Amino acid sequence: MLTLAAVAIFPIAFVSYVVVRDEVRNVNRSIDFETRDAAQSAQARFTRLLDPRQLHAVAVAASPRLQAAIRRHDTASLAQLARRNRLLIEVYGRSYGRRLENAFRARAQLVSGGHEIGSVVAQLPADKATLRQLSAGAADGVQLAYSGLGTPPEADRGSTLPLAQQIGIRAYLPAAIVSHRKNAAYLRVVEAGLLALLALMLLTLVLARPLLRAFRWTEEQASEARIDALTGLANRRALEEILAAEISRAQRFAHQLAVVLLDLDRFKEINDSFGHAAGDVMLRAVSRLLTSLARQGDTVARWGGEEFVVVLPETDLAGAQRFAERLRRTIEAHAVGEMKTSASCGVATMLPEDSVEELLGAADQALYQAKSNGRNRTESAIRGPRPAAA
Repeated sequence: MLTLAAVAIFPIAFVSYVVVRDEVRNVNRSIDFETRDAAQSAQARFTRLLDPRQLHAVAVAASPRLQAAIRRHDTASLAQLARRNRLLIEVYGRSYGRRLENAFRARAQLVSGGHEIGSVVAQLPADKATLRQLSAGAADGVQLAYSGLGTPPEADRGSTLPLAQQIGIRAYLPAAIVSHRKNAAYLRVVEAGLLALLALMLLTLVLARPLLRAFRWTEEQASEARIDALTGLANRRALEEILAAEISRAQRFAHQLAVVLLDLDRFKEINDSFGHAAGDVMLRAVSRLLTSLARQGDTVARWGGEEFVVVLPETDLAGAQRFAERLRRTIEAHAVGEMKTSASCGVATMLPEDSVEELLGAADQALYQAKSNGRNRTESAIRGPRPAAA
C-alpha cells in the first residue's frame, strides 16, 4: 500500500499542478469578464443619463424664446433660461449659467445667418452621485472610478472604457479580493488532490475498470464544457483559448489575424413575437449559416445570447470586411419560416502586442458603432500602432 501511495503521488501532483494553473487562469478570466461587464454596463448607463439632457438642450436651442432673447441681446432672459433649465448657454463669446468644473458635456449648436454663434450645453457632473448611478448592478466586489480625473485605486486586474473626451470609467477588483479568490482556488485544488489520492489508494486495487470509465467520463465532460449546448459551436471559454493560441501563432510568425463580432438585430422582438423556442431555432439556423460560410481553419463561436464571433487567421482588414459583409447579407436574406432578422458586425485586426481582451474589445467597439449607426451594417475598428513604452 505504501508503494502504491508513493507511485500515485506523482500523477496526483502533476494533475494538481495542471488544475491549479487552469483554476488561476479561470479566476483571472472571471475577473476580466466581471470588470469588463461592469464597465460596459456603466458605459450604457452613462449614455442613458446624458442623452435626455442633450435632447433637452436641443429643444431649448430651438425654442422661440431663446431665439428672441438672442436677437434682442437680452442677457437677463438668457441667464434666466440657463438657470431654469440647468443648462449652460454660450452666445457671442459670453456664457450664461453655471459651468461645472468636472462634467460630461453635450452641445447643441446655435446658428444665425448660416454661422455658428454659440451653443447650448448640457452638463452631467462627474461626481460621486453620478458614479453611484453608473455602478448600479455591478458584480459583488467590483468597484468603479473615473479615469482621467485622478488616479483610480490600484488593483490587480480591471477594465477601462471611454465615456467622453479624456474621461473614462474604470471597473476593478481590489487586490485583497483578487488574492482571496486565488487562495480559494488553491485550497479547492489541494482538497481535491488529497481526496483524489485517498480515492486512488482505495479503488485502484479493486476497481480498475470503473476507474478508467470515470476518467473517460471526466474527459468527455471537459470537452462538453467547451461546446455551446444550443448551437453546437465553441463557447466563450473555448473561443478565448483558441484566440489566445491564434494570437500567439500570429505574433510568432508575423501573420495577420482578424475577428468578426456579430450581433443579431432586435432579436428580442423574435422572442416576444414567436416565443423563446422559435428564437432558439433562429440561433441554430444562424449558427449553421456561419459555419457554412467559414473557411477551413476559421473558428466560429457563440459569444453569448445572440452574439457570435468568427476568428479569421491570416486575414487582413479588407478580407475580414468582405467576409463580414457576406455574413451580414446572407443572414439578412435568410428566413426561418416567418422569422427574419439582420446582423450588425464589428471587425478588428490584431496589433502586434494585442491580448485576447484587447482584440475582442476593438471588435466590440466597432460593433457598438455599427449599432449606433443604424444596425444591419459592418463597421471596422481603425487602430493605429500602439505608442512605444517609455
